[in-house]
Amino acid sequence: MTHEDAMEMRAEYYDNPNPSADEEFRFTEALGMLIETTKDPRYMTELAWFYCSRKKFDTEQRYLEMAAECGYGPAYEELGYMYYYGQNGEKDYAGAFECFTRGAQPDRYGNKGSLWCTYKLADMYRFGCHVAKDEERYREMIEAAYEKVKNPKYMNDPFPEIAYRLAGIRADQGKTEEAVALLNSAKRFMAERLSWDPFWGHIEVMGRIVRLLYRLTPYNADKTDFYDLFYLTQSCGRYTVRRKGRQLILEVTGEGAEQALRYDGRWYRNFEDFCAKAKVDGQSITSIYDEFYDLKAG
Repeated sequence: MTHEDAMEMRAEYYDNPNPSADEEFRFTEALGMLIETTKDPRYMTELAWFYCSRKKFDTEQRYLEMAAECGYGPAYEELGYMYYYGQNGEKDYAGAFECFTRGAQPDRYGNKGSLWCTYKLADMYRFGCHVAKDEERYREMIEAAYEKVKNPKYMNDPFPEIAYRLAGIRADQGKTEEAVALLNSAKRFMAERLSWDPFWGHIEVMGRIVRLLYRLTPYNADKTDFYDLFYLTQSCGRYTVRRKGRQLILEVTGEGAEQALRYDGRWYRNFEDFCAKAKVDGQSITSIYDEFYDLKAG
């Protein structure tokens, strides 16, 4: 395989919205070849992200550590998340704090420092993970991070994650109206992100945004959208939406860890699982979220 062959395989993979298992294999082989021949940490991190999306965390970590040894900031960011959440079996807050600290700084590859790392460092001060609990520092860091991201340019800017945290701060300050406005902005942004990147981590964040939103403001059935199902499906029941004249029916049974959701004869653990896996006419649910209307409970 030549360098040109590998780059062509990589491009073909990204151009295909529904790659087959064989195409995914060729993609990983192409990136493996590029890593071996160029030693470029960007390819290492790219391959790590592929394995993360498949929840193959052992392999993800191996490639991230390779990239981090090169001093590549985004690799520190992803490693920090792995350590913080214990994605590979055990939480390591000391390792997470070190990675987030390094990832928040500029690197020699032109990365200016990650706001994803900044807000996770803030979380560590908020909850006292590896460092002394410091709510004031948490608030200051989130306020500063929001000023940098409040006019996002790209879908991978952590606007909804930071806006969600600032909304929580505003709610604690009794500024409910401002908190609700932040959450609505975060919800719209995340819906657009999910339309092209249905990553399970983004789906979980959307769920948190919607649930906090409806803890702060009443649910209005006359002004609703598809992602309000994150709130509605916390309760058992039958929910319907329409798309192109068709009625789609979701049935929710159980509560908490025992909850299950059935759609089109298939069972899902919860609405997060549904968003990650369900398809209509071969299209992922999140990619066509804005085509659903007439959402009803009962």
